[in-house]
Amino acid sequence: MSDPKYLTIIQDLKQEIIGGKFKPGEKIYSEGELKKKYNVSNTTVVRALQELVRDGLINRIQGKGTFVSKSILNKQVIFNEYSHFPNDKKIGFNSFENLERTEVHSIKEIIDKDIAKKLNISNNEIIVHFERIRYADQIPWALQNNYIPKSYLKNVDLTNLDEFTSLSEKILEICGIDILNEAMRETIEIEFPVENEVKSKLQINDSPVYRIERITYLSQNEPFEFVKTYVRHNYYSIEIIKEK
Repeated sequence: MSDPKYLTIIQDLKQEIIGGKFKPGEKIYSEGELKKKYNVSNTTVVRALQELVRDGLINRIQGKGTFVSKSILNKQVIFNEYSHFPNDKKIGFNSFENLERTEVHSIKEIIDKDIAKKLNISNNEIIVHFERIRYADQIPWALQNNYIPKSYLKNVDLTNLDEFTSLSEKILEICGIDILNEAMRETIEIEFPVENEVKSKLQINDSPVYRIERITYLSQNEPFEFVKTYVRHNYYSIEIIKEK
């Protein structure tokens, strides 16, 4: 059960930031001030601030304090991802229509402290790693690694790889969770040089890739899935539209 005071701190700070009490880039309360104001432990304050960092509302700078993010607030932003054949018309990221297919290369149970941290679980908890490769006209264009805590997949048969070709549909079937429509946080970066394993699986030489990392959240900002995807640079583009 979530700590009510932890949720109160989050809600109050969100209202103050979105309401304009603190401007973008402005410093807000210190951990000590919040601890005293709400009569809570330092752990509760830190947890609340971490959630606000994940929501993109604040930035924490060691030795300087906590600041309101300079990101756009209260603005409608449309973010479109596109996949396309090189020199071809771009189409929606999730479909090459009949030209695209996905193969599940492996499903493994692993223990990884770095991924566990992203999923907010203990270092020794088992994580299920789904490795899939997406092909377009026989060309491997995306390497997808999905990591889900084993606790969500208890008593699930993971031996039939073909059943997990569409992971989102399978998760909806077995968990009742529509991961495509849950809250998420995604980062996109250019990676170069590229790890040899990634180069081998995408069949590329000395060219950059996009590295896309996403965490999917359930209610109360509980991480459900961490995804790390590598995409051939010439098969992907993004478009951002900001409404006035």
